[in-house]
Amino acid sequence: MRTRITTALAATLLLATLTACGSSEPETTGPKKLDAEAGFACDDFAADYKAAQTTTARVDLANKVNKWAQESKTERIAEMGAALARGSEGSADAWQMSADGFAQACLDAGWKA
Repeated sequence: MRTRITTALAATLLLATLTACGSSEPETTGPKKLDAEAGFACDDFAADYKAAQTTTARVDLANKVNKWAQESKTERIAEMGAALARGSEGSADAWQMSADGFAQACLDAGWKA
């Protein structure tokens, strides 16, 4: 009898462990928790923003930022990185709006200059 209970308990624990590890949903870290990828995207953006005066420079910066931003689980970083990419090919006003949005997402996530 004791062997049967021990085996059943072991099987139950194994099943519970496998179920807990099997989650396929990507988790966001939240707006106040900056993951490494978001930190790299925000750092790259801050380092090169002022120099991005031409459309080509803006597109290059947006591509550089998005290498990290699209892999981030921090809320709004990937979304605002995509908006930055769209704005990089638009007018100066579109660029400014998207850049402001990305910068705010970084700050909201706890990024420090």
